[in-house]
Amino acid sequence: MEPQPHPPSAAYELLLIDADLGHLQRAIALEVVARNPVLPLTYWRRRVTQILQTRHLLPAQLAVARALVDLIESTSPSERLLAKAS
Repeated sequence: MEPQPHPPSAAYELLLIDADLGHLQRAIALEVVARNPVLPLTYWRRRVTQILQTRHLLPAQLAVARALVDLIESTSPSERLLAKAS
């Protein structure tokens, strides 16, 4: 048997990250435009930051996570300050 570049758990972790990024894309897009958001942008920023700190992210996953951070930072100045406070 040939050695695998990543253990099977890494592949499963990448699948979970894909699912999480999909959820975050939908949720953040709604929260950014909501008049009364359910959760503050600090929460969403923290979630995306945790993903960015994950090992073995694929380039596409990095691009999605960075785009989510950009979306959070593109909100109004007062919201942006709150999101960066975490």
